[in-house]
Amino acid sequence: MFHAIEKYKTPAQILLGLIALTFVGFGASTLATPGHDYVGKVGDIKISEQDVNEALRRVQASGNALGRDAVYQSLLQQAYLQQGGHDLGVNASLAQIKQVIASDPGFQENGRFSEAKYQAFLHQSQMSEAMLIEDLRRQFAIQSVVNLMQGGTLVSDVQARQMLGSLQAVRQVRTTLFAPAAYADKVKVDDAALQAYYDAHKAQYEQQQAVKFEFVALTAQDLGAKATVSDEDLQQAYAQLPADASAAKPALAAVKAKLEEEIRLRKGRQALAAAREELADLAFNHPDELKTAAAKLGLKIESPDEWISAEAAQASGMPPALQTALFSDDVLVKKHNSEPVAMGNDAVWVVRAKEVRAKELPPFNEVKAQVQQDYVAAESLKLALAAAEAAKTAAAKGETVAVNWSPVSALSTQQAQAGMPAADFQQLLKAHPQANKPAYVLLTGTQSGPILMEVQSVAAPENVDAALPQAKQMLAEHTGTTLMASYLHQLQQRYPVKQGAQQLGNNTH
Repeated sequence: MFHAIEKYKTPAQILLGLIALTFVGFGASTLATPGHDYVGKVGDIKISEQDVNEALRRVQASGNALGRDAVYQSLLQQAYLQQGGHDLGVNASLAQIKQVIASDPGFQENGRFSEAKYQAFLHQSQMSEAMLIEDLRRQFAIQSVVNLMQGGTLVSDVQARQMLGSLQAVRQVRTTLFAPAAYADKVKVDDAALQAYYDAHKAQYEQQQAVKFEFVALTAQDLGAKATVSDEDLQQAYAQLPADASAAKPALAAVKAKLEEEIRLRKGRQALAAAREELADLAFNHPDELKTAAAKLGLKIESPDEWISAEAAQASGMPPALQTALFSDDVLVKKHNSEPVAMGNDAVWVVRAKEVRAKELPPFNEVKAQVQQDYVAAESLKLALAAAEAAKTAAAKGETVAVNWSPVSALSTQQAQAGMPAADFQQLLKAHPQANKPAYVLLTGTQSGPILMEVQSVAAPENVDAALPQAKQMLAEHTGTTLMASYLHQLQQRYPVKQGAQQLGNNTH
């Protein structure tokens, strides 16, 4: 038992922590160009296409619907943590690895380690002992960094009490709204004022350059739907199913539909590379239209009818690569087809502009009605804010203010945080009644207009002592999460992702 473990025995430093026994296989690579064996590399940690495919298979088998890009990003984060563990000198000793394997319930029989179960697992999962060792080292490095960041935070009772007092206090408040619409009739409107407002806000009325476009889309899913799945394909995929030491392998009939779907998608991804090249040639050789490419490849030309500007494209979440292509000189000015654009989720588009609307500023008279509406709204808000400030100053002095107060009501900190903009919430936390006199807060982040809030009292939360343990745990977790985010940011700055020769969207096995 543990022949390879004894063979690879080396000195090691250990940071204690829990470690989950999970197994990821590593494929063999051949000598080729630099970067041939990975999609991305973080420090010394490589992520191959096979790693992505294996992780995606496991995610899908668990019932999750993450795409390849999301799985790849998750593997990148794990790689950063693994590299961080290496930087900190984290390394599992061989004794630790042997203990983890020997104590795993999946390898035990009648409470004792079973060599037969262990060897059966290695055979079924097509793993060697060396592969198992490396995966356990990886898991240990990752988990040790997580434990170090999230488990080493000390929180005092004073800190926890302050947090409870801040987050669980209940305030007795009443409010009054200074609605801008109530001040609209006080705004003086004339052509000179409107012209001045127009001149000062020209960017607000400028009609942005925009485009109406059409596109054709190649997807691995559509290409895979046309592929055939042979019995040999099914048997090979079934043999490569990841093994589970604690559960029997499902029958082929039970997983046949899922395997067929995966095989079609894999074949679709393989076909996508060649189809993309053909699409690129057709789009280049027929630069002024998409009909030829669509007819040759059996694609449908999609043609949205709305205008879209660069700003609107960014705000809508359009993929950056598509934004770059759509608003390039080739597409926008020359009216040529774009090069194939990778859209993620194994899809490729070629786009072209149907119509282009120039950027221009409409003359004042054309937009005068809109200018007047905007001017009155802006001036009304100024008057409402001035009135609210005056009322706040007077109320703070103990003077009576002629406003319509709401009934007094209880406002918890959680309710306030959920219903207020961050700046207003911070102002509320600073409001403390003194000497039986209310405190006043002017809330300016609401869409309805400025709100003056009178805080009559602030009641400390009950049963603080009983809530201390949970509060300390919450504060420690929050601090640990912040530390983890900061450490990951440092690692990302130190180790930019190096792109390899392998492609995320293709399948080579």
